[in-house]
Amino acid sequence: MQMEIMVIQSCPGIRFGWSPSAPTERWTQLGLLGTSAAWLVYTRLYFFLHPRGLTIAPSLFMYVTGRPDPFCGLTRTFAWMWRGDLGAAVRVYPLGPIVFVATWVAMGVLAYSAIAGSSLQVVMSPTRRRALLAAALAALAVNWTLKLLWLGM
Repeated sequence: MQMEIMVIQSCPGIRFGWSPSAPTERWTQLGLLGTSAAWLVYTRLYFFLHPRGLTIAPSLFMYVTGRPDPFCGLTRTFAWMWRGDLGAAVRVYPLGPIVFVATWVAMGVLAYSAIAGSSLQVVMSPTRRRALLAAALAALAVNWTLKLLWLGM
């Protein structure tokens, strides 16, 4: 059964639109929204929790290799963003401020989706999808390289 997608914005090669959600999608949206909200609360309280030993330990990757994983520092960069210190946030994890803003945007989309009973559809060609994935992986690789070589742990 083909669902109708209401296109809200188009740009070359990418279409965004809304389609009706299945009942299980609403539960997924609410679960992701709740998880994101919990993550934001945790990062908001990070500088209170950390000195008391109430934060999450380093990753298994760091434990085994002694080097930070590609996402190491994301919690601290969110905590610095909560304090409004963009410079400290970038020093800890250069992509962090972008991820912080993207988290809020994603939560807005999830909240709207859950309330409206619809799902955001992003339609793009396989070539465009691969290019977008390659760009995201390249940005993550550059971020991790900066973390390992220039910014330190």
